Amino acid sequence: MKSRYGIMLATLSLAAGAWAVETKKWVVSDAAGHEKGDLRNVALSSTGRVTLAPASKLLIDAGAAQVWAVAADARGNVYAAGADGKILVSRGGAAATELATLEGGSIFALTLDAKGGVVAGVSPSGKIYRVSAAGQASLLHETKASYIWALAYDRADTLYAATGEPGQIVAINAAGHSRVVLDAGESHVRSLAIDAAGNVISGTDPAGTVIRVNPKGEAFLLLQTSKREVTSVAAAADGMVYVAASGARAAAAPIAAPTVIPRPSASPTAQTPQATEQQQPQAQQPQAQRIATPVVLPGALATGGSEIFRIEADGEPKQMWSSAREIVYALAVDAKGGLYAATGNEGRVYRIDSADEHTRIADLEAPQATALVSLANGAILAATANPGQVHQLGPALAAEGVVESESFDAKAFTYWGRLDWTGAANGGQIKIETRSGNDERARKFWSAWAPLNAGRIASPPARYLGWRVTMKAAGAASPVLDKVEAVYQQKNVAPTVGPIEMTPPNYKFPAATSSLTASSTLSLPAMGQAEKDDPPSPNTAPAGAATMTFDTGWQGARWKAADLNGDTLLYKVEIRGEGEQVWKLIKDDVKENRIAFETVPWADGRYLLRVTASDRQDNYPGEGLQAVAEGEAFVIDNTPPEVTGLAACIEGGKLVVRFSASDAMSALQSAEMSVNGGEWTAVKPTTRITDSLRHDYAAETAKPDATEATVAVRVYDERDNVAVRKTVIRP
Repeated sequence: MKSRYGIMLATLSLAAGAWAVETKKWVVSDAAGHEKGDLRNVALSSTGRVTLAPASKLLIDAGAAQVWAVAADARGNVYAAGADGKILVSRGGAAATELATLEGGSIFALTLDAKGGVVAGVSPSGKIYRVSAAGQASLLHETKASYIWALAYDRADTLYAATGEPGQIVAINAAGHSRVVLDAGESHVRSLAIDAAGNVISGTDPAGTVIRVNPKGEAFLLLQTSKREVTSVAAAADGMVYVAASGARAAAAPIAAPTVIPRPSASPTAQTPQATEQQQPQAQQPQAQRIATPVVLPGALATGGSEIFRIEADGEPKQMWSSAREIVYALAVDAKGGLYAATGNEGRVYRIDSADEHTRIADLEAPQATALVSLANGAILAATANPGQVHQLGPALAAEGVVESESFDAKAFTYWGRLDWTGAANGGQIKIETRSGNDERARKFWSAWAPLNAGRIASPPARYLGWRVTMKAAGAASPVLDKVEAVYQQKNVAPTVGPIEMTPPNYKFPAATSSLTASSTLSLPAMGQAEKDDPPSPNTAPAGAATMTFDTGWQGARWKAADLNGDTLLYKVEIRGEGEQVWKLIKDDVKENRIAFETVPWADGRYLLRVTASDRQDNYPGEGLQAVAEGEAFVIDNTPPEVTGLAACIEGGKLVVRFSASDAMSALQSAEMSVNGGEWTAVKPTTRITDSLRHDYAAETAKPDATEATVAVRVYDERDNVAVRKTVIRP
């Protein structure tokens, strides 16, 4: 048998390239393979490792289409807000109630102040409100912007707001006084975070930049992403900053220099927040900000994919994750420094383990996962849109998880063998069951799920197979599943052969070349790609155009043939004359679906050709199957026509030639004559058309000047057999 990668040993150079009896494996070991199945309460890493997912609990059902922002306090209260301006609260895991409704639009930003109040930004009114624990709302600040995208407090209890139209960072101190600390020169500052050193890290739109403003008020461009919008920024306790950027950016354009508003040198005087902002000269406002531009609302990004970067404490950016189709809406860092990402449009939450590996920990059954919050106990809060909900993920593992494979198509009726898996129960339980059937799409009338029998698949033979793995943990450690291998073997199916087509006579195919030779090369899969041992594809003999060469006395034939198992086919070609009983061998073990044979050894007559296709080479001895086809009768005719009655004479000053020709098997094709070795000229039959086994011919030409003339005639039949006769006259 050949190896997994198709190596053929030199000592077996005459063996088949792919055995129908070969044991093959259906292997599922990578993330792409597992994703084709149905995953329930399990986490899937990009390396293909399956573990139990964090337990998922629905905390808040907003009864609205979107939840854009989430916040949580140390007392176990969870707050959520979205497109309708409502703020909901779930206290200690209880059912959510309405805390307040803020007028002026949607809420994209929530945070908590030091007193336990909820601070919310309303868009497009550009207002920031504080809502007490009792639900009393008061206006904290009214910006000059339309959109409030993000809110965050620093250690000095200063509130920073990321705004859109214009794209700025506004700082509001405990006394309620505000100042613009950064004018980004763009339409929106879309995201914001305070890092461990007190720097304000912001992300912009539409240039997709990441700008750091240090406590001195100095701005520095940390990163120019290749995307349009920096949707989220998250800071870790160890000084790392994580950035998510999404959406296809328009053609590159110069980045406007950010305008940094210097920190006042003296304590601010008591004045309204509006007056403070109006002190900034209009000339400092970039022209792009003075023109209203369409805002890219959360959830509107549909193309361009996403990237996640880690920015080291020294400012070096490193890409951690990317996707050509998923959009990252939010990032969060847990107490241990673990990074999480919420994405659309499949509503997934990922744990970014390293630059080389990530783990899908939740499918929230909503198109978008819009916001993330990390809790002190290790749980993650994830908000969704369509519908608007908030889910708690963890900190405990799900009690049970299931991986149900896709339906595997073995391409033919198949026997199942062993099923092996790689992983570890880790004190828990891994149970594997299989089922089989013959309807892939609907899975109707498949066998019931059956456990393995001493490691072997107990499901009945069929074309399709599926397996199901149920994982249960006994403690904090999750069972691990890395790979599942199902061994199978197709049942041998007889080949098909026919019809047989006879080619024109006197032509033959080029000499056949055997393809059953030792391979000198080996094709490995791409680095990191899971090994495959796919079902054999049907072996179909080529039936396209073919080139033949002229050779008198040869006859060709070709035929169609196929083998569902992909077996190599060998052909036996036989012949018998009409009226005969026994087939005579022309050639055995023909490796191509065509043959040319010499007809001279066979007497003229009508014959039949029979082709037997066998797959014995790729099956155990005695278990090969065959198919037989007979072609239509064809003619072997190697005898030239007979020319009779050849006569030549001078009549009326002309040389007149008359003769007759006939053939026992083939119709006459043409006749010609030549005088004294001159050019051959066509002779027309008396019936005008040459179409029969016998014809009479008459022709005249100019009287030769010589005293003696030699007249030659030649006649061809349809098989290119030729007869030549001559006569001599003396005028």
